[in-house]
Amino acid sequence: MKNICSFIITLLALCSCTNENKSINQNAVSTAPIATIKKVSAHSHKYFITTAEIDSKIQPIKNGTIQESLKKNTLVKLLNEVSQFRDTVTVGKRKYIEPYEKVKVLSTGTETWVFGGALKSIYTGENDLTDPQSLQSFSSMVENQDPTELSSGKKVLDKLKELKSTDITTNDAMFFMAYDYVNRLARSSKAHGELIANYPWTLDDYNEIITGTMDMNQHPIGKILHENGLNLEGSLGDILVKSNIHVVDDVVGNDVSTSVQKYIEMLQLSEKSKIFDNDNISAPLTSVANQANLWSQFAADYPEFAHISNVNMKSNRLTQALLEGTKNTAAFDHASRVAKKEYRDIWNYVLKYYGETPLATEVRSHTKWLEGRDWKFPEEKHIH
Repeated sequence: MKNICSFIITLLALCSCTNENKSINQNAVSTAPIATIKKVSAHSHKYFITTAEIDSKIQPIKNGTIQESLKKNTLVKLLNEVSQFRDTVTVGKRKYIEPYEKVKVLSTGTETWVFGGALKSIYTGENDLTDPQSLQSFSSMVENQDPTELSSGKKVLDKLKELKSTDITTNDAMFFMAYDYVNRLARSSKAHGELIANYPWTLDDYNEIITGTMDMNQHPIGKILHENGLNLEGSLGDILVKSNIHVVDDVVGNDVSTSVQKYIEMLQLSEKSKIFDNDNISAPLTSVANQANLWSQFAADYPEFAHISNVNMKSNRLTQALLEGTKNTAAFDHASRVAKKEYRDIWNYVLKYYGETPLATEVRSHTKWLEGRDWKFPEEKHIH
């Protein structure tokens, strides 16, 4: 009996050790090499900022060993190596499915891996930055600002003016950081919500905001918003705070690259010529076509533009509205499967005047696809 008890105790001890080892192995960090890919690009110099506090890793994997804790707006340079697999990670309040990017942290010189969903591009180009010190200084300053404080917008713009470099590549990067910041400020109701809510707006105020004729520097609230890179828009009884691209443009002037100058001009055009009212088209279809052509052509001309995702988003929305219509302006009568005349006219307009542009190619492909599925285009002979 004594021998049996000893055997059972020994067996239990062995099982306990085995289970303990299993638990340790499950939680252990893998040190096995992770498959990565070297990226080849003509635009080999790419700078990003982190969009949230994030831990960089020694291995490009979610449970990899933490190498460094990076603050929001930390400036990094991509080293053109990426993990072969994509991981699912929550950044802020959103889930992203992205690979890990190998980067160099400019402030420390550390080479490390960062989850791609936590990175936002601020510069891509064939030429490297010649004034990274100014960019690092600006990045550090922006990192320490509080977007719930309205006055922080002016601080960022003043710092941009102070650090504006003779190097246009650095100015490009600082422009994107500044414009991103005033966009964040515009979305922060804590920064300006109470100010807007407590002001006794008049009917004249509303009319000037709606028509875009308000002299922001002469209005007590407008002046405060304007100097912090913000603007007002809205409808009767509904006032919205938006970023003001004109204010940021006044700071950088012409000391940016050709692509960024074009981007700024298109943003200004978008502000001036309102295409959408919520999800509805509020402008002539020719205006929709003209802007869709501008944005789609820009995307084709500058495929590695720092804010290409924003360019593609604008291009896709305008193109989709042109091809399919929106809630208040459907392109087709779905009961009869007949394309409405105003859309037949605008598609022919695009094909006639925009030649072989990306937009014309998209329209041509779309109409052929529809014709192959018995959608009808009566009256006019469609141009192919």
